[in-house]
Amino acid sequence: MALEYYSTDADLVKIRPNILSLGVDDWTEQHKKAFAIINRVIELRWYKDAAKEYSLDWRDTAFSPDLVEDGYLKDLSVYKTFELAYLFLMKGTDDPFEKQMKAFRDRYNEELKMVLAMGINYDWDGSGVVVDTERYQRTPRRLTRV
Repeated sequence: MALEYYSTDADLVKIRPNILSLGVDDWTEQHKKAFAIINRVIELRWYKDAAKEYSLDWRDTAFSPDLVEDGYLKDLSVYKTFELAYLFLMKGTDDPFEKQMKAFRDRYNEELKMVLAMGINYDWDGSGVVVDTERYQRTPRRLTRV
């Protein structure tokens, strides 16, 4: 079964225990939207370059969220889902939820920078297990003057 999101309401409750008592019983739509946003960013800013390191053409071999190591993008998803949830709860400008939305947007951006800098543990061979050779390490490149 294809993965639909990286985080759940239970993950949200661990950070904000009252998130389900704010008039919304289920944040599934925000989880799905966060999932789609994260996948687009990962494909654009990580996968295309990483695929080259494994001699794959990203146009022929599409990024698959199912191949990301379980739980690896959970924090990123939680922060983006909170940002979207608080955006949904906002009633206008100067709303108390606006401050929360911005705080979680900042957390998301910080986590995204770290994830992209470290690389993503991705099951390149589809074996179901991410082995050490599949843990992405950015290869430093040096230019030599002639």
